[in-house]
Amino acid sequence: MSKEILLVEDNKVMQLLMTNKLSSRGYQVVTAINGIDALNQLKQHPSIQLVLSDWMMPELNGIELCFHVKSPDYDRYIFFVLLSGRDDESIVEGINAGADDFVAKETNINELDARLKAGFRTLELHNQLVAKNIELDRAYATIHQDLDSANTLIQRMLPRQTTFPGMELYYTHVPSAQIGGDMLGCMQLDEEHVAIYLFDVAGHGVASALMSFAIQQSISANTGTHSNVKSKKDTDPFYMLRDPSEVLSRLNQSYLSQDNNNLYFTMVYAVLNIRNGTLSYASAGHPPMIWLQTERQSSSFIEQDSFVAGMFDFASYKTEQVQLSPGDRIFLYSDGITEAESADNQQYSEAGLKNLVEQLAPIPAKEQTESIANIVKNWCDIEQFDDDISLLAFEWKGN
Repeated sequence: MSKEILLVEDNKVMQLLMTNKLSSRGYQVVTAINGIDALNQLKQHPSIQLVLSDWMMPELNGIELCFHVKSPDYDRYIFFVLLSGRDDESIVEGINAGADDFVAKETNINELDARLKAGFRTLELHNQLVAKNIELDRAYATIHQDLDSANTLIQRMLPRQTTFPGMELYYTHVPSAQIGGDMLGCMQLDEEHVAIYLFDVAGHGVASALMSFAIQQSISANTGTHSNVKSKKDTDPFYMLRDPSEVLSRLNQSYLSQDNNNLYFTMVYAVLNIRNGTLSYASAGHPPMIWLQTERQSSSFIEQDSFVAGMFDFASYKTEQVQLSPGDRIFLYSDGITEAESADNQQYSEAGLKNLVEQLAPIPAKEQTESIANIVKNWCDIEQFDDDISLLAFEWKGN
């Protein structure tokens, strides 16, 4: 950096003497006769960052000048050296004003030169830090923009078709402040079967989101040789639906961690026979589904003890079935709801969600899912959830 100095000295003889000494050591010296003049010179020379100022001056003295340029509102960082012939009390006042160094007027040029060089080293470190912070701010802005774009993509990947013969699906997805790994979906496998799923990749950030995108693609590609939800066969209809347990096993093997990122996911994958109401399902370490039996106005958990997916190569899963009655609703959700905390650090809990489902049973399913998210948010008394909130409910209307 350039060796520019603003010398503030009201004594013309002293000003000329010090200017000559400093110039002989390679410094570029700009002079001012008082604090007011110094502020004008700093405005005209925006590259100056080191000020060597006398203490006693008319109009605006050295202490007042130091207060001004050390203000947080000043437009740049100034290294301020106070030049004084007064006693040690001046140092106390100078420190309170924010001065960085003190030099007596009778100090020889070698010591003054050494102190100024130290000041320029400090300035160089400060300017490097500012430059790096600017780079970090730009990088953060880019990352923030990318995360916003990723959240937009997640919203686009949410189900568009929510009405199927004999079945209606409703969902609420509220992303957290950080991009997460929640995803939910459904797809019609054939004329009789609809697949419903919800999974939650551990953690937040880009890695979790990318894994979520990949899993979503692995499920939604439901045709072809490499389909995870269908297998080919040689006779009509030339395919077989894979059991939910097989779907989870295939996903588990596909996403076993090959490095140290330790990413894994929990998941529920279920297949509803829309003609007879049989629901086949398998879980990979996911919170239990809630089965609302509308006729009885009661709810129960549908749960399995199972391993998460993407972590253990020996993990196995099992397919189980329940028989729905017309009007029954099934709720899939992420732990962002049940682990949401109140001001006194109490979690909403799975039992709390189950009770809430029962309380809201009389209202339509669409209103029920929206109400659940709002009630939990108000219970937590927060503006935004710390984790993604995903809630999917489907109702079998009957044949």
